[in-house]
Amino acid sequence: MLKKGVLVVVLSLLMVFAAACAEGPEEEVVEEPVEGPEEEVVEEHENMMGKVDDPLNMDGSSEGYPLDPVEASGAAIYLAYDEEYIYVLMEAEVEGWVSVGINESGGGMDGANMVLGYLTDDGEPAYRDDVGRGRSHSEVETDAVAQPFIDRSEGKTVLEFAYPLSFPADEGYNVEEIVAGETYELIIGMHRDSDDISRQHSTRDSAEFQVQP
Repeated sequence: MLKKGVLVVVLSLLMVFAAACAEGPEEEVVEEPVEGPEEEVVEEHENMMGKVDDPLNMDGSSEGYPLDPVEASGAAIYLAYDEEYIYVLMEAEVEGWVSVGINESGGGMDGANMVLGYLTDDGEPAYRDDVGRGRSHSEVETDAVAQPFIDRSEGKTVLEFAYPLSFPADEGYNVEEIVAGETYELIIGMHRDSDDISRQHSTRDSAEFQVQP
């Protein structure tokens, strides 16, 4: 009877051992890393308004502007901004008035904030802050242009100015303020040989630009 009990125990152990061998090694569990949300990739626009840390001097020089100018119809327009102002410098190979405006992307002239530079009959530099109205423009009540610089020499007219990031309200502008990362339309106009700003431009062009984040 004792031998029979021993035999049963041995057989039971063999069966447990055989079952363990049949199961094989445990599979290794590899935990996948938890990925966060994908970062948004902002494509850099061909034309950019560069960011500067310090205010620029409005003296007709492109020194201090961090990026290449926007080029359109023979004019070069440098763009920059800081915490308070945008800075615009336009150089054009004309001996008449020049203008540069900013509007929402695809907005054209209507609702654009426009600054015109010209010389008076006495040859004195002058400017006017306008709003685009359809295919025309008119002077605004609130002139926010700061440190305007207008000059003409050797067949080139230069217009440079600073302007607050937040545009004056109730003037009909489509743009309320300049926002980093956003895209806007630049409106360029000029006359080849007249300083009469009531005369229609002899050259007009536009280009989109993005404000550097």
